[in-house]
Amino acid sequence: MNQARRTGFSSVITRHDGATVVNLAGELDIATAADLRQALTDAVSGDEPPRVVIHLEGVDFCDSTGLSVLISALNGAEAAGGRVLLSGVRARMTRLFTMTGLTKRFEIRDTADDAVQELLGG
Repeated sequence: MNQARRTGFSSVITRHDGATVVNLAGELDIATAADLRQALTDAVSGDEPPRVVIHLEGVDFCDSTGLSVLISALNGAEAAGGRVLLSGVRARMTRLFTMTGLTKRFEIRDTADDAVQELLGG
């Protein structure tokens, strides 16, 4: 388990037999982008091919910088033959993904467990 804390942001990374779950909380913005990028880089580089769930239930705010980091993680995983699924996306974040057209890029599941099961073929 890996954990990063900074004012307004935290991440906890856990491994689940071939899948990685990144629990994010707080704000995903320009002030937390470096920590977010590091957490997602650690998650994507954990398994081959990377199978990553980004759990967003604890995210209160996300700006364009946060979205950019999420997209970079998705692109990195896909380039390595892997997948990234989102879970726990609350209404505010759902609107943001819909308005930006990112619901066409990201696969979204209700829970982290659902996403892990899908990634592991269950």
